[in-house]
Amino acid sequence: MRNGSSESNPTQKRIFCFGDSLTAGTAPPLDGLFPYGKSLESELGENFVVRWRGLPGWTAQTMAEYLDDGTAGLRSAVNGIDNPPLSLVIILAGTNDIGFLTSSMRTGGTPDIGAAVTPILDLHRACLDVTKGDHKIRTLAVGIPGSAWQQMNTSASKLAADMNSSMKEFAQSYPEGLVSYTDFPFPYEKNDLWCSDGLHLSPNGYNRLGRELAPVVKQILEGCN
Repeated sequence: MRNGSSESNPTQKRIFCFGDSLTAGTAPPLDGLFPYGKSLESELGENFVVRWRGLPGWTAQTMAEYLDDGTAGLRSAVNGIDNPPLSLVIILAGTNDIGFLTSSMRTGGTPDIGAAVTPILDLHRACLDVTKGDHKIRTLAVGIPGSAWQQMNTSASKLAADMNSSMKEFAQSYPEGLVSYTDFPFPYEKNDLWCSDGLHLSPNGYNRLGRELAPVVKQILEGCN
């Protein structure tokens, strides 16, 4: 996990990005990580601090099972960030779940959408349940992006679309804008935004993701304490 600032400033809004390798910034075959949190923080400006925790290879199901783990858990991380507490948690997960659920399924099969999306919704609920006095933590669900696998497998592409629709409906069901949803900001294509593996973003892609999420974040947090 990375902290965008070592100094506590109560006027700053703190944001935590959580997810799998797309949050960690994995970009094979390149070494190192290129998390979108860096460009998000740069685009937002000095009144925002962005931290992140990416878990390459993890499904949302596994993330939901380790909520309170001191090293990897989402709820553990949210509870541990204070002075000031988090304003927003951005969750980008589900890509690995789709691969796991559809890799052995015949084309045209129908995976259990509820079982696939419920762990992601549980991640949001875990953040919303954290109590910080009168302070309310908001969450942003980023839609599952496309991939080469989804282009080849109709079950995978349908599952991704259905999961994104479920996340959007979940967000709309919460009052006071506590949960928001945004589609992944650009499609999967064979271009310089994506790695040749057809799954991960390139460094340019991660930079663009952070930049394009910035106005969404600002709109969510506008006028929030």
